[in-house]
Amino acid sequence: MKECNISINAPEKILKGAGVPNTSFIPAYIYKLHIELKNNSEEIKLCSFSSTLGNGICYLNNMEFSGPDRKLMEKVNVVQPTAEIGNNNIIVFANNISLSPYSVNIITMDIALYDKLTVKSTVNIGDKIPHKSKIHFYGHLICEDSVDSCNATSYAQDYDLVVKCDNKKIKNGETTKFYLHCNAGQYDMVRSVYVRSILDEGLEFVGDSSNLQPRNVYPFNGKTILKWDVGSLQPAESRRLGYMVRAKDSVTSGRILKNKLNSNCINNSEYTQCPLSYNYNLIVE
Repeated sequence: MKECNISINAPEKILKGAGVPNTSFIPAYIYKLHIELKNNSEEIKLCSFSSTLGNGICYLNNMEFSGPDRKLMEKVNVVQPTAEIGNNNIIVFANNISLSPYSVNIITMDIALYDKLTVKSTVNIGDKIPHKSKIHFYGHLICEDSVDSCNATSYAQDYDLVVKCDNKKIKNGETTKFYLHCNAGQYDMVRSVYVRSILDEGLEFVGDSSNLQPRNVYPFNGKTILKWDVGSLQPAESRRLGYMVRAKDSVTSGRILKNKLNSNCINNSEYTQCPLSYNYNLIVE
């Protein structure tokens, strides 16, 4: 193991939006990015680091810090895409910083994702960033003669399905409620939105429990299939579905009951599909 390490913790998915201030009508789609600097040795280490954010990522300030070496924040710089430097990516760096023995320092900042790539240092003028395309982040930490490198990947989203549930564990005969959030990005209308939920054979749908009744409810290979037609979502619109399921009396303790969800829609500007999938596991107590 190297004496000093760098790592980047980026969100798995980033719904496209320029970080418009949050209101009751327009979600901001602002995400947190974490850069972790770790000294694994018993000595103070003099280091330098740089991190290159993905093309299309914009930096929204609100930089925060946790760890013993707060003074290093005085040396952290953020370079925006500029023609003078010729960079298409935001670069975060600091030179000659001291890391305490056995320390972990974390730099956190707000980011968002534009709709188009940065080209020749001009933001948001290039090709559109497609749904589910990879956004790459890179980091390098120089410590004496050693260089530690890391990377992280996020996925750009024109449309996102967020799944929440009241419980992670359930007893046989008990009910719980799922909440599905269908979210459109800030740039495009999406249409023909549908959501499908595939319940394990140990789960059953509680009839008339959904705020939007599913178009179809039918059995298939022992499972229960539910399908909703959500319709169209305007840019930045979010629509929520809620429904209840029940664990059958016959399920045994320790069993994992799965709710497999998938959704799709069409980006009305690009005429491209935006497929998504999600698995939620309920553990039987």
